[in-house]
Amino acid sequence: MEVMPHVFCPGCGAGIVANCFLRAVYELGYKNLSKFAFCSGIGCAAWIPSPFFKADSLHIMHGRSIPAAMGIKLMKPELKVVVFGGDGDIAGIGGNHLLHAARRNLEILVIMVNNMVYGMTGGQVAPTTPFGAYTTTTPYGNIEYPIKAAEVVATAGASYVA
Repeated sequence: MEVMPHVFCPGCGAGIVANCFLRAVYELGYKNLSKFAFCSGIGCAAWIPSPFFKADSLHIMHGRSIPAAMGIKLMKPELKVVVFGGDGDIAGIGGNHLLHAARRNLEILVIMVNNMVYGMTGGQVAPTTPFGAYTTTTPYGNIEYPIKAAEVVATAGASYVA
């Protein structure tokens, strides 16, 4: 499978996520990504498919990659449509789209890389930040409990959640 050199910081998990995804795709019998379309928003995890993968990929506005993916799937149902994003992009800014995608079950794959903060902009509190955690915007600890994104989408009716 042909890929480009990655741009992730040392110690970042996004490169590991990309590698694991590509290994799984290869083990499923795909020798290239020609049957895939990728969507991503804003943030570090959004850089996984593009420019890293040699494949069709769209960068969308913050939190709007899931609706774009749903549109692709409706127009090209034969494609494997995959969304990559961080927790701020997927569960925060795009949380409403995540919920409705789970309800609709259009057979898109959403991979949310959860680092529990808005990481690309300095580590601000996100909807997934644990209670009591210190961030740049919660110097005395987060006073809210985190969204449990997997439980939310499972409750909304997603056919597979991991």
